[in-house]
Amino acid sequence: MRKTILLISILFLFSGMLQASEKALLFRFKGTGVDEELIDAVNQIFGSDLSQQGKYTTISAVSVVGNVECNSLPCAVDYAEESGFPKAIIGNLTRLGRKLILNVQLIDVETEEIMLGVDAVSETEEDLDIVLKRLAKSITSGKGMDKTTEVGLVTESEARPERKRSSFTSKGLRAGFMWPSAYSFGKETERLTVIDFVVQHDMRDYFLSGRSGLKWGDNSAFNLTILETKIGRYLSRGDFSPFISGGMGIQYNRARIEIENKPGTYRASGTGLSLSGGVGLAAFRTYDFQFQIDVDYFIVLTKLESDGASGGEYPQGIIFTFCIKH
Repeated sequence: MRKTILLISILFLFSGMLQASEKALLFRFKGTGVDEELIDAVNQIFGSDLSQQGKYTTISAVSVVGNVECNSLPCAVDYAEESGFPKAIIGNLTRLGRKLILNVQLIDVETEEIMLGVDAVSETEEDLDIVLKRLAKSITSGKGMDKTTEVGLVTESEARPERKRSSFTSKGLRAGFMWPSAYSFGKETERLTVIDFVVQHDMRDYFLSGRSGLKWGDNSAFNLTILETKIGRYLSRGDFSPFISGGMGIQYNRARIEIENKPGTYRASGTGLSLSGGVGLAAFRTYDFQFQIDVDYFIVLTKLESDGASGGEYPQGIIFTFCIKH
């Protein structure tokens, strides 16, 4: 009696599995930039992989309606309905360089609607078999391609180390303007031109840079950045990322200034430690070059003085620069 019940249960489950498998008419993929043999191979492999998933039984449209060109919803619905198929599948295979791009659409013939559309990319022809298996799994499960990775279904390109650099050293010229504040270079509104040479080492979340350069303007205003080092923190890991930064260095400054209780203007100079802080934006972080915009506020901790008389200001101001590093 128990054996009989077990046998009936097995037959019932098997019958349910068979009923759950729907027939789907698989039309020949439309190819762009690929040869006919590759299209035939993709159709055959994908159809077999989809049938193995158990939810759909794929039948090649060539064996049912002949070698027709059908790559649109109305066309697929007409042929599938006429042939008695509840589902139809159409697809595209496109070569772009070495990459092969696939698009597959599962169509409900009764409602004449696309039930599911899935896109997939194979970096090489060698990865196509794995990509097609995952594509079939996506069509069956309704999940995206990124959700179908499992042991044995990882492409060669996915198995490679992350392409984004863990570190990157670049150099370039930084150019822009500086606006002094607190009359520190003799005139409140004077603008100085900025040219710096920069070497920068980028890590995943941080960067360290060193720079030397010149600033000059009217009124004999002059600044020589002997060396400044700066550390920054990227706020994103994308190709475009804002950042915050801070640094210190040694700077020589010279300008014509007015000193309290001493009439006239005087040529004053001084060398001292500088501090800076700012924000910026880095672009194209994963490329062989990088574009960067900086906005910094700096101050030199040595006043400009003349002939031993005090009264000058600490050189300070806002610097706006952009840089292309390679």
